[in-house]
This record gives sequence, C-alpha cells and structure tokens, in this order.
Amino acid sequence: MTASRLKVLVCAEIALAIGSVAPILGMPVIVGALQDKWGYTAAYAGYVTSIDLAGLLLGSVATSLMAHRVDWRWYVGGALTLSAGFNLLCTPFHGIAALCCWRFAAGLTSGATYASSLTLLSRNPEPARAFSIMILLQVLANAAVLGLFPVLNEHWGPAGIFAAIAGVLLASVAVVPVLPRQDSTATAGATPAGAPARRPKLRVPLLPSLCLMAVALFYVTIGSYWAYAERMGIGFGISMQQVHWLLSAGVLLSAAGCLSARAVGHRIGQSRALLLALGMLASTLLIHGLVPTAAMFIITLAVLQLCWNFIDIFQLGTLAILDPSGRAAALVPAAQGAALAAGPAAAGFVLGRGKGYTAVLLLAGFTAALAAVTYAVVHRLCRGESVAVRVS
Repeated sequence: MTASRLKVLVCAEIALAIGSVAPILGMPVIVGALQDKWGYTAAYAGYVTSIDLAGLLLGSVATSLMAHRVDWRWYVGGALTLSAGFNLLCTPFHGIAALCCWRFAAGLTSGATYASSLTLLSRNPEPARAFSIMILLQVLANAAVLGLFPVLNEHWGPAGIFAAIAGVLLASVAVVPVLPRQDSTATAGATPAGAPARRPKLRVPLLPSLCLMAVALFYVTIGSYWAYAERMGIGFGISMQQVHWLLSAGVLLSAAGCLSARAVGHRIGQSRALLLALGMLASTLLIHGLVPTAAMFIITLAVLQLCWNFIDIFQLGTLAILDPSGRAAALVPAAQGAALAAGPAAAGFVLGRGKGYTAVLLLAGFTAALAAVTYAVVHRLCRGESVAVRVS
C-alpha cells in the first residue's frame, strides 16, 4: 500500500471512530435531557444510558469474532445505516420500555462500527500515532457535542439530540468506500512499529485480557462520573450554564493531555505514565468524595478531562503492541460498553438509595484505583516476559 493510500485509509478509520461515539461524548447532556424534557428520574435516565452501552458491548464482541472474515465495506456501511435508523426511531418514543429497545439496537450497531475502526487502526504500522490523532480529534468532537447538544435539547429535547446523532452516522457512510473489502492484514505476523521482537510465550491471552479488564475498570469510573457530571455540578451549587461552560472548556485540558502523551511516554515510559495518570485521577476522585464542594468539583472535572484521553492513548497503544492482530483492540468497545453500562447503572442505584453524589465519587475513585493496580500487574508480567511496552 502506498503512503498516500495509507494516510487516506487512516483518516477514514479515524472518522468512523469519531462518528460512532457521539452518544458517549454527549452522555451528560443526554442524561440531563431525559430528566428535564421527558420527566425521567436520575436513576431511570442512567438505566437508559446503560442499555445503550450494553448494545455497544455486544456490537464490539460480534466484530471481534468476525474480524477475519467480514467485508469491511458492507459490514461498516450496514452498521452505520442501521444505527442511524435506530436513533431516528428513538425520537417519537418517550416511554422507557420502547426507548430502551431502540437505544440498545442503536448501541449494538454503533458498537460494531467503533470496534471496526479500532481493529483496523491497531493494524496500522504506527498504531500509537494513529490512536493519538484519533483521540485528539475525539476531544475536538467532544467540545462540539457539549456545545451543540444543549442547544438541541433546549429547542427539541432528547429527540433533537438523537436526530443529530443519526445525521452524524449517515454522514460517516461517505468514508466507507475507502475501507478495505477483505481483511488482508489480520495475521498475527504483522508487527506494528515499536512492538518487541520477542512475544510472551505463556501469557499471550493473559496480558491482553488483563488490559481489557483494566479498560473496563477505568470506564466504570468514567461512566459513573461522566453520566452525572452535569447534575453533580448543579448539586454542588454551580449553575447549569456554568456547568455546561466547564464541560465544554475541558476540551483544552483534554487536548493538552493528547498532545503531551507521546512526549511523556518517551520520557518516562508508557507504563509509568499510565500508572501515574490513573493514580492521580483515583486520588482526586476519592478526595472529592470526602470534600464535596464546588471548588473540588471544578478540580476533579479538570483532572478527569486531562487524564481521560491521556490514559486512553496508552491503553490502546499497549493493546496494539501486546496483540498486533487487532482482535483485542476490537474488544475495547466491549470493555468500554460493559463498563459504561455498569457505571451509570451503579451510580443510579446509589443515588436511588439516597446516598448522594459523594458515594458516586467514592465509587469512581475506587474503580480507578483498581485499574491502576491491574496495569501494575501487567507491567510486572511484561518485565518478567522481557516485553518492552513503550510508545512507538
């Protein structure tokens, strides 16, 4: 493949990765919109979000299982079209049973698209660089979503948000013709830049599995906090307009985290950077749970925005090195989907029992600490197997 063709392919895969995660990026606004416009309680709004993300999980698993034999153009094009249709079907239904059905179907098909993009990107000759660009562009998309979705909600409620998501998915179909038809790079022999020459002999399934478990723990943290970030800020005495501004302004810190990731990884090593970021996030969340003030909300939100994408770059880069076939990377949305389904549901359960947002913060901090411990185990096993995990 020529260099120009490869660049076009990477751009197409990144576009798919961005378009298929719009519901995740806009999660706080969607949860708030369901409460304000359609009369959902905080707990039920979290359950709807969890159903959506449970679909993401199954779509990811299906992609991982079929990655070696699908025609990527038909598979991704069909998933995008179906997901857009299911999002449109969500607009006239306000009842929880019907809405949950359509959100699950929408999550299933968008999960298949997102998993496809990660699978193809992980087989890129420079996966860490590709993931860095992808996550930086997701940050910019996050800012756009957090700025646009509240406006749509104000005029048309959740129906306007779901219609906008459908429009983004339909627009993403334009990049499908660039994708390969049959997967010719799925062999494990394809080694990405920066991968070690000697692979682990006994722990090949174990290391990617531990990484996926850590991804899930991290996204329980993200899901439990992010789903209720808007309501939490208001609960700590900040106005809705100011909370929306803070959520949107966090894009600057997210961009800084993305831009600094490769430099930090080269300087101190990927594993150390990942552990330090997770440790900082866990500590901040736990402190906020013990000191529930508006000032700590702002600090916690800033730390989360700084660390979220910074951590994701190293998580995806680590998996691409440990499993260059891309099958583990295809399961990242499954891990994210399971965790993002469990996170809001767990937070909604805690809130439903009257424990308040401090308990949600402690839950998020505890799972972030467990993710850090899991990556510490991975790092130790990698050293034991002489696997140098680093940023390419």
